[in-house]
Amino acid sequence: MHTTMFRGPISGAVLAALCLAPASALALELDIYGVGHLSVDSNDNGADSHLYVASNSSRLGFRGQHGVGNDLTLLFQYEAGVDLTGRGENDGNGPGTSDNLFSTARDSYVGLSGSGGTVLAGRLGVLNQWVYDFNLFADQVGDLGNIWGGTGIPGRANGVLAYATPDLGNGVDALVAYVPESGIDNQDHLIVKLNYASDGGLRLGAAHTSLGTGPGNPEHTATALTASYHMGNLTLGGGYQTESDMGGTAGSDRDSYTLGLSYQATSTGVFKVQYVGSDADAANSDASQIAVGYDHALDKATTLYLAYASTDNDPQANFTANNYGHGQAVNPALGNDPSSISIGVVYKFDAGLIR
Repeated sequence: MHTTMFRGPISGAVLAALCLAPASALALELDIYGVGHLSVDSNDNGADSHLYVASNSSRLGFRGQHGVGNDLTLLFQYEAGVDLTGRGENDGNGPGTSDNLFSTARDSYVGLSGSGGTVLAGRLGVLNQWVYDFNLFADQVGDLGNIWGGTGIPGRANGVLAYATPDLGNGVDALVAYVPESGIDNQDHLIVKLNYASDGGLRLGAAHTSLGTGPGNPEHTATALTASYHMGNLTLGGGYQTESDMGGTAGSDRDSYTLGLSYQATSTGVFKVQYVGSDADAANSDASQIAVGYDHALDKATTLYLAYASTDNDPQANFTANNYGHGQAVNPALGNDPSSISIGVVYKFDAGLIR
C-alpha cells in the first residue's frame, strides 16, 4: 500500500502514560512526525504585487499500530495542520480559524489491516489520491493542484470509508473509497484508484471519482491518468484529467494535462520544470501554468528551494499560481494572470516514541 494514498493531537496525560508504559505490555508502535514549511513569497495577482511570509501545509501528527490477534493490525493516524505564522488560515491545509497554531484536520483515520488488505475510516484524500502521483511542485508555488483542483474537486473529504488492497502481484494495488450521503440526498462520493509500480522506475496511476452535488444536480465526475519514469538523474512524468458536469452544472466540462521533468544536477541539487494546460468547453475559460525551480538538500531532513510560477488565464478564468498546498494564496480577478516567486525551507521529522 502506498503511504501517499492516505494523505490530532493526543492529550499530555495519555502521551505520558504511553511513554512510561513498557512497550512489551502495549505491543504498540507509535511515531510522532511533522513537516515545517515556511517561505517568503512575492505574489502578483495580475494587478498588483506584495511580499508575504507563508506557512505551507505544515503539519504535526501521531501514527501507530499494534497487533490485535489473528494476523490483524490496528492502524491509526491523527494529523493536524500547523500554521507556523500563527494566522491559522490560508496556510495550504484548507479552511481554518484565524490566529491559531493548529489550522485544520488533515488525513486522520483508524483502520484494520491484514492479509486481505486494509480498511480505514476517517478523513482521507479525494483529489489527493492522484494529484501527487507526479507533482514536482507539491506544496510550493506552481503546484499541479492549482489547475487540477481549481474546479471544485476536494483535496480531502470527511467521513470516508476506504479499502486498500494488498499488493495484487506485479506491482499492482488498488483503493476504493466512499463518502456516505450523511443525510443529504445525492451528496455521496465514490473514489477508485489503481496503481502500478515496476522495478525499472515506471509508475502508472488511474483514478475515477464521482461527486454528489446535491438534490436534482448531476454528479461531478473526474477521471485521471498519471505516469512517470525515473532513469538515472532524470525523471519525466505527466498526466491527464477530464471532468464532466463540474460543480453539478450540466455540460460544464474541462480537460487538463501536465508534463514535467526533473534533473538531479548534483548530489544535493535538483532542477525541475512543470507545465499544466487546461481546456474548458465554456468559451474563453482556458488556462495554463508554468513552474520552474531548484531544490537544494541541506541534509536528509532539510530542503531549501527557489521556485517561480506563472498562470495564464483566459478572460473567463481565474486560476491561481500559489494556492494548492501553499499558504497566503492570492486569487486573481477573471482574466488576470497571477505569478509568484518563492524562497522556502522545508524541514521533516519522524521520531519513534515506542517500538
